[in-house]
Parts: sequence; structure tokens; C-alpha cells
Amino acid sequence: MRVQKYDNFRFGFRPENVKVRPSLYEKYYLCILIKMKRIILVSVLLFSLSGAIAQRSFDFRFWEDSLIHLRNSVVSASSEIERYQLNEDFMNLLESILWEPNSFKFGWDSVKNFSVVTSPDKLFKIFTWFVPKDDFTYENFGFLQVYNDRRKKYVIYPLYDKRGTIDYPNTQIGDQNHWYGAIYYKVVPLEAKNKTYYTLFGWNGNNLFTNQKIIEVLHFKADQTPMFGAMIFKKYSSKVSRVILEYAKNSVLSLKYERQAYELNTGKKDPKTRKPIYETVWDNLIIFDVLAPLEDGLDGIPAYLVPESSLNQGFVADNGKWLYLPKVKGYNPDVKRPEHEIKQREFYKPPQ
Repeated sequence: MRVQKYDNFRFGFRPENVKVRPSLYEKYYLCILIKMKRIILVSVLLFSLSGAIAQRSFDFRFWEDSLIHLRNSVVSASSEIERYQLNEDFMNLLESILWEPNSFKFGWDSVKNFSVVTSPDKLFKIFTWFVPKDDFTYENFGFLQVYNDRRKKYVIYPLYDKRGTIDYPNTQIGDQNHWYGAIYYKVVPLEAKNKTYYTLFGWNGNNLFTNQKIIEVLHFKADQTPMFGAMIFKKYSSKVSRVILEYAKNSVLSLKYERQAYELNTGKKDPKTRKPIYETVWDNLIIFDVLAPLEDGLDGIPAYLVPESSLNQGFVADNGKWLYLPKVKGYNPDVKRPEHEIKQREFYKPPQ
């Protein structure tokens, strides 16, 4: 006698090992179960959060672990709908935590599945993460936690990826509602006259064919409103408010800020050859790989551009702006090179 297996979604029985296409009712009940699971999870987390607040003791380490677990659920969810639903729960919980007193002082040391970057002057923290979509594109999200002098407290700005609605991303300048989304991993302040520009290094999964590395600029208006993008890049290939480097999906492009060497024109000429004389200058630079096409004729097609690790370019600070350097040596003197060991050559000796 064949053993019948109970079906959780329909009132009846289904023979075991028989595959049946799920009906509309099954899909409906599945959505209900997913929503109930989310409601229960978020209710428990928010209930615990309110209890911690009532007791005047807040365990940030516990909530950091809760966010890490919830973020793992977002990435591992099988459907795009569920990923976005869980991401909404993640955002609600993180925002509640960030509004807590002393939340800015917490280090977020255990976080690996979303990014937390703090400005060197402790003015702001920026939290960023992504949601992978079924069409192999990525949508970025974030929070900007910044200190407001007038209100004497930290203010939270939600960040939603607007890349799809920005017509001219290379020159666009806008507030938090016009954010060119990215996952940031470093911030470098650039001092200008009565203003500080915060240069953000970011990554964007983009789509099925390309990734992006982004040099973004964050600055603040007099009322502390955040602004993204600024025309502070000198002598670059074109006038831009941010630098967007798009390259082939399986490639790895290096974008760093460190001490490097570059050639500076002294303004003098060699008396014999009449060629310009250059001197090597060491300074802290933004340095990144030159992008080159895989084959001739593929220039300008990002899906076929790959980093040429032997060629580097960069930016150096110059009177409150970033001056473009087409050639950088790409050697960091602060990193110790392995010592070169000279060995005696051994020649072949035929057996006696």
C-alpha cells in the first residue's frame, strides 16, 4: 500500500515523490506563511528592543549580532520578494538602534556583511549594504548618521539607490534623495577653504556584466544637509562630480589611498635633449589601475575593460581639490619589500 504524505498547503493528500506544480492557492498560503514568519521575528526583536530601552540599559553587542543574523537572512533568501521584505526589517531595526543615545560610540567591530565607515573627525558614520536581485543587478541601501551642531545631536538620513533615475551620474550633484548608491569602504577628508570634502571609496555590483569602483564626494551645507558630488577633480579626462570606474565582471580593480610616487615636471629642460626634466615626488595619493580593453577595437565597452595592474593613475591633494596624475609608479615606500637574496649559480657537473 502506497504511503500518503500530508500536504501542508492543501486540505488533502498527495502521493510521495510525485511532483505537482504549485497551485495559486499554494502560492497564496506560502506568501502568508513568509509574512507571518517576518512579523513574528520583527515583533520579537522590537519587543526586546523596547524592553532594553525601558530598563535604561542597551546592549549594542546583542543588537549587532541580531543585525548580522538578519542580514544573512536577506542574502540567503531564495526569492527576491523575500529578500526585499527581510531588508525592510533590517532597515527598521538598524534605524531604531541608530536613534539610541551613544549609538555613535559603538564600534561595530564584528560586522562583515554590511559596511560601516566612520569619518576621521567623528562627524559621521555611513552604513551601506546591497540587495541582490533576480536579474543579477544590485540595489544599494544605507544610513548616514551625522552630528548636527544646531540640534546638538546625531541625525539619521536614510539612503536609497537612485542610480536608475540619474541621467548624468558623472556630473550630478544632489542631496541624500539623489544618492548614487555604492558600498563604501574608506573615507578620506580633503580640506578646502572653510569646507571639508569627504572622499568616499565605494564598490557597486552593478549588473551581470560589470562592476564599478566609485570615488564619491560627500560634503555638508550650512544647515548640515548632506550633499553627494562636487566639482573638485582637476585635469581629469572630463569635468566630473564623482569618478565612476566600470570594468569587466570577473576582474578586480584596485582603488586605494596610500603613499606613492609620481613624476612632477620641474619646468626645466635637459640642455642636450631639450626634453622636460621630471623629479620623483612621494605623497599620499588616491591610486587606481588603468583600464584597458581585452582586444583592440573594444575601447569604451565596460564589459571588456580590465585593470592593467602594471599601469597606475591617481589623484593628489592640491589646494582643496584632487589633481589628476596620469602616471603613478605604484610603489608604497611604507611597505617593506622582501630582501633580495643573491645565490651562487650552480653549473651542471657531469658524473665522474
